[in-house]
Amino acid sequence: MALGLLAVIVFLMIWMNACSSGSPGAARTNKAVTPPTARSVRTTEESVPTSLANAGEYGENIYDYAKANDWKNADVKLATLRDAVKNVHAEVKNQSASVDRLDAKVAARDRNVTAKDRQATMREANQVTLDVANMTSAYKLSVPVEVTRLDYYGRELEVWAQAQDANRLQATAREMRQTWNSLRPLIEAHSATEAKKFEALVARVESTKTPADYARVATPVLNEVDNLEKLFH
Repeated sequence: MALGLLAVIVFLMIWMNACSSGSPGAARTNKAVTPPTARSVRTTEESVPTSLANAGEYGENIYDYAKANDWKNADVKLATLRDAVKNVHAEVKNQSASVDRLDAKVAARDRNVTAKDRQATMREANQVTLDVANMTSAYKLSVPVEVTRLDYYGRELEVWAQAQDANRLQATAREMRQTWNSLRPLIEAHSATEAKKFEALVARVESTKTPADYARVATPVLNEVDNLEKLFH
């Protein structure tokens, strides 16, 4: 009986030792499948590079000059945009595909300005402002990127109203609503009055039917976007 008891004790000791030696392996297994933390996502507290900010501003300038058929100033500003984009290559890291697209847009605009193609220049210039806005979202911003996108959509209303493209106008209205819905809580926290004003404008855009009406609502949209921007300065 004593021998039987001793055998049981020895068996239990061997079993407990085996479980203990297996624990590190189990811990390693659990560690291997742990999802990555938020720190694995690339973020930056850097300010927007000057060249990138300039590229967005110059794109909007060219849009305005083309809209006014001021081709002399459009050509001058295009040269400054080309210089800014050259610097973007050096200053903006880890966004090579976006920088390449920006290059392509500037090249297309070069041809459009030379041809004095008002519609194409306005369209491509506005696309540059959107590309730049999307690139700036990787940096620390004083004004939310959604405000810049709403500015882009206001100009899109002008572009596609001029082209009388109903499908593009309706798509722009939908995208404007999505962007505004994302931004609205932040605007309400700053100014309930401004939030109410812009909500009314978005609703007006959504109810608009004709290109002429879209063209008319574009101006108050762009003016009110300026007011939204001022909330953050």
